[in-house]
Amino acid sequence: MSVQALGLRAYSDALQHFNKVDGSLKQGMPVGKQTLFSHTLDQSLLRDSVDKGETFGAQADFIRYPDQQHTPVTPSNSFGDTIKGSLNKVNELQSAKAQAIDDFASGRSQNVHELMITMQKSSLAMKLTSAVRGKVLEAYKEISKMQF
Repeated sequence: MSVQALGLRAYSDALQHFNKVDGSLKQGMPVGKQTLFSHTLDQSLLRDSVDKGETFGAQADFIRYPDQQHTPVTPSNSFGDTIKGSLNKVNELQSAKAQAIDDFASGRSQNVHELMITMQKSSLAMKLTSAVRGKVLEAYKEISKMQF
């Protein structure tokens, strides 16, 4: 194609888009507080910025719904903190089990029901921790086998 043909094609495309925009401006069709043109322009800009990777998640929602309240999402704990907290909880359950056994054996507590519940909680927490550990090690082995 010649430069002249490309120029005429681009001009005709631009003229068609302008006529569409001009028609929506003349209609002045409101979309909320915006005209149809401004709403279409905002949506087009949003799609372009998302396609380029400039806008994500909450930013896209803020552009799409500017009148609504938006609260940013902040991670409360890291993965390491979550694991550490879980292991501390398992340790507390193990300590509570040991204390309940000591209390029952020394005669300070005669509640067999509470002793069994405490022992089962501790056992279940240990089994779950062991299962999670196994899955993490399995995932680590799979990742270490990958070639990059």
